[in-house]
Amino acid sequence: MPKISYREKGINLLKPITRKLTGLLSHINQTFRNNAAEALSLIGDKEAVIPLVDALLREKQDDRIPMALDAFKCPEVLNALLNAFADSENKIKPNIALALGAYKDKRAANILIEALNDIDPNVRYNSITALGKMKEYSAVSPLLACLGESNEWLFQNVINSLALIGDKKATTPLLTFYAKEKSPGKRSAIISAFGRLKDVSAVATITRALKDEDERVRANAIEAMSELPIAYEKAVAVIKPFLQDSNNRIRGNAILAANKLNSEDLNPILYEMLESPDKWVRATLAWLLSEINSDQTIKLIVSLLRDSDRDVKKNAANALVKRASEAQTELLIKLLNDDIPYVRLQAVIALGKLRIKMGSEWLVNLYKTDRDPKIRSAIITSLGSAGIKADAILLTEATKDKDPRIRANAVESLEALIGEKSIPTLKKMLRDSDNRTRANAALGLFRLGYIEVLQYLERMLASPDISTKLSAIYAAGQIGKHLQELDQIPLENQLKQKLDKIEIKNNEYLQSTFNSLPTAMVLVPQDIPQPQYEKKVETFSAENRVAARKRLAELTKYGTTSSAYMFACDYLKKYPNDLQALLYAGGAAFNLKRFPEAVDYYIRATTIDPFNAQAHCSLGMALFKNNKPVEATESLLKALRLKPDYNIARFNLANIYMKLNRFTEAVRHFEEGIKYENPSPAMLSTLAYAYNKSGKHDKSIEIYRRVISVNPNDAGAYYNLAILLSRQGKQEVAIRLLGRALYTVKETSPGYNSLKTLLGSMKKL
Repeated sequence: MPKISYREKGINLLKPITRKLTGLLSHINQTFRNNAAEALSLIGDKEAVIPLVDALLREKQDDRIPMALDAFKCPEVLNALLNAFADSENKIKPNIALALGAYKDKRAANILIEALNDIDPNVRYNSITALGKMKEYSAVSPLLACLGESNEWLFQNVINSLALIGDKKATTPLLTFYAKEKSPGKRSAIISAFGRLKDVSAVATITRALKDEDERVRANAIEAMSELPIAYEKAVAVIKPFLQDSNNRIRGNAILAANKLNSEDLNPILYEMLESPDKWVRATLAWLLSEINSDQTIKLIVSLLRDSDRDVKKNAANALVKRASEAQTELLIKLLNDDIPYVRLQAVIALGKLRIKMGSEWLVNLYKTDRDPKIRSAIITSLGSAGIKADAILLTEATKDKDPRIRANAVESLEALIGEKSIPTLKKMLRDSDNRTRANAALGLFRLGYIEVLQYLERMLASPDISTKLSAIYAAGQIGKHLQELDQIPLENQLKQKLDKIEIKNNEYLQSTFNSLPTAMVLVPQDIPQPQYEKKVETFSAENRVAARKRLAELTKYGTTSSAYMFACDYLKKYPNDLQALLYAGGAAFNLKRFPEAVDYYIRATTIDPFNAQAHCSLGMALFKNNKPVEATESLLKALRLKPDYNIARFNLANIYMKLNRFTEAVRHFEEGIKYENPSPAMLSTLAYAYNKSGKHDKSIEIYRRVISVNPNDAGAYYNLAILLSRQGKQEVAIRLLGRALYTVKETSPGYNSLKTLLGSMKKL
């Protein structure tokens, strides 16, 4: 009987968690569904395949469920997908098209080729993507027929898929199309594809493109020329004149191409860029040094690190992290005292990446003096990598830091540094208030062989708290990822020893279960019944205070706002210093629009616990609703000083600044906030508006384009972007954008008629 792998044993051990994750595939919250799918793909339990297919066919998802199925690549799923594609509603066809891309099957290819003519642009887009992923040669001609797409995203996707397939018979039609194409964006995409197709018959067209009036076309032509299998001398002769081009992007591409061909001594050009009075030339040089090989690379980076411009120094710091070796230890240690936080941060990261032990002392000193939470949390990670056992004392202390990022990183570093000796500390961190810290502790404990932690993860998955549940999903996926690598790890460890003791009587996967695969869409129940709470706590004696607090939490979560408020008020008469009750009462008063009372409760909460970021944030919003904007911003800033990644507070603050017409400050907080989480389309739209009002019109245009890429049906983003483009004198671009918007946005959308009216007025100008 063949030996069962450690991964299979681990998967069997994870069965209770896997089944909870498959249950989340039917959750009303799409974030749960998508994150659970990703975790299931990492774990790799084939029991998850049928629920994943069911979720795929149920309703529109993002691409993580198709990607999860891709990880399994079960051939038995194919028939179900093919049948479903023919019978399903349009809203789920894009999901199925992406999932079909995992199969190199002629039937799948044929159905995807047919879908290139689907009325829904989302179906067409995902079918194009899937055919490129399959590298399906029979799709070349049908894809070429799609080059007439007016939607530029679809066009770009067609070009990308043709390049992925790599069939040179696409070259001639692309040459013909290029000769007639007026859009610089489309021309530059085609030129880039010629390089990826590596077809020498495109040389003449690429050479002409080097003289194109659009800089993107010229820059892509240089890159394409360096990728073609042509005579070395010819490629060098074509690229050389652009090494000193006035356009940064073009010169940068030429230098990269010359470096790739080893054609030139680039040092004179690089030193010329170093001496340029234009900061963006120097910044470009710093970026290039992270990409090219030169005997002067480190010397040039050192010079740029002395530059007076912050952007130049930031790029140089990035280059140093990528190029540094142990020989640069002294330089990295000096940079720990740089006046720019970002440069200090990169030096910290580099010392950890290189595992430089002598840097440990300096990192410890910086940790004690630097107040930047990003730098301090990076130091904790680097100390774990450096491997100095004595640093375990500081790392253990860091598990008590008020910043959750530092605590979370300390958990990981302790595991890496002292292994099984960290288990007692990691167990304590399972009670931490921060979800990421708890998830890291659970993951670390499992890797160290404390498999009992899986029961704790099960409880986290059952939690009604959204962030707790999401952290548990993440930890489960990372455990699955570790199991994938476990059989390749040659050394014995505690986890392997524990798994060796597990006996699996029957781990065979029954193929017959695929007979239950759905062939049509399954409807999700719209109403989820909530628990009913009949028992009431009438008095608040010392004996039943716990029950009273439980009742208060239940009313706050499931009861009416008014009943929760009255109960909280009565409770606080008996226990006036109960922090959680004060927060409940403040929240209920806020929801009832009794803002002065909400302010009072939140002030009492911040008095009891001045380090409670949630209380300060809630107080700020209550103050704002109470027409006290200055005091509101002060409270929200206090919350952020306590918890810099507290995005609820940051985005509330940004929105208040918007209402106060303080757009520059609003922009700053929006920009900081999106470093910690992916912004929603609505948030991006607000940021774009703030950029516009603060005079940063180019940034506003960039963000509106990003909104449209995320949500192609956002009529408001199209409208505002068209207005901005028109004001910049780009009338034709604005008209084309509006034409595309009317093609994409649904006619029933509230903004559709406004787009139509704006297009008509622009055409009359």
